[in-house]
Amino acid sequence: MKFLRNLLDRMNKKTEKGILKPIHPLVEAVNVALFDPDIPTSRAPFVRDALNTKRYVFTVVIALSPVLAMATWYYGLRIPLLLLWSYFVGATVETVFAYFRKETISEGFLVTGLLFVLIFPVDTPLWMYTVSIVFGIVFGKEVFGGVGHNPFNPALVGRMFALISWPAAVSPATYIEPKYRLFELLTSRTDAVTSATPLTLLKNSSDLASSIPLEQLLLGPRGGSVGEISSLLLILGGLYLILIRVVNWRIPFAILAGSFTAGGLLYLVDPSRYPSPVFQLLAGGLLLGAFYMASDPVTSPDTGAGKWIYGLLTGVLVIVIRCFSPLVEGVMFSIILMNVAAPLIDEGVRTFRRRREARYE
Repeated sequence: MKFLRNLLDRMNKKTEKGILKPIHPLVEAVNVALFDPDIPTSRAPFVRDALNTKRYVFTVVIALSPVLAMATWYYGLRIPLLLLWSYFVGATVETVFAYFRKETISEGFLVTGLLFVLIFPVDTPLWMYTVSIVFGIVFGKEVFGGVGHNPFNPALVGRMFALISWPAAVSPATYIEPKYRLFELLTSRTDAVTSATPLTLLKNSSDLASSIPLEQLLLGPRGGSVGEISSLLLILGGLYLILIRVVNWRIPFAILAGSFTAGGLLYLVDPSRYPSPVFQLLAGGLLLGAFYMASDPVTSPDTGAGKWIYGLLTGVLVIVIRCFSPLVEGVMFSIILMNVAAPLIDEGVRTFRRRREARYE
């Protein structure tokens, strides 16, 4: 490690000037991610908080590693190759912006790049995948000022752009026999036996969706985007983040409670048309969105009551979109809509508190 530290220090000095200056933000980002702590404030107020950017990023990556490992086992070598490509494209875009802004690259893209892999179907054409990454980073984060200023999750912005632009090409299916040849992995769609995903079956018939065993939805593997392969692994990773206090428990629990309640009410009204609330929780990307995307501290409310309101409304919107719109899945649009509403929710909560306190003065 000492050798690596000395190497990075020498590279950092050599890239501060001259023809290597454009890659200085990238070298500095690696140095900060591996060794240096975040830059402390120089004057008061001083806030002591264990949750810095580095800790948040690496713990989320650890929590999602079992999901990535299972996806690699099921889909093959395309998954780690897509992850490397995602990091390469993302680092390139962020290096360009960091160079012109004279800033360093945040390690936050380690999570964003991983999420890009998990929220797309495995057979998404590489050029569509690349365009979506660039669009998500530029218009989901960089145009707003970079890390900490983005109102939306960049990965979801890229996924929404792909869904609107090429809906048929990014519709997930089930894959049984993936290819392993490198050239074909990078240039063509995966050869596989395909079948409808659980939520696609739900659109066609509640009976077809109900025929899927719940243990398959829980344990996997199952069809859908890469990150939907196992609900159990998503739950365990989410609970790990909650236990170490990287994720505030209110948001994911509120989302699941809102979805379960809305799904349960519809099921009681017409069980022949709507599936059970347990199916609603386990099918699709609800767990991935609740634990790993909606809980992003940058795009979610700050107040405790605001987190509950934000989560409950997100969960209800997921069920409404799934059951009453032509869309198969509602997690992505629900989170983005509530990201827009998060500042308004916080302002409403604070206004209510101020008025309540004023009555007792």
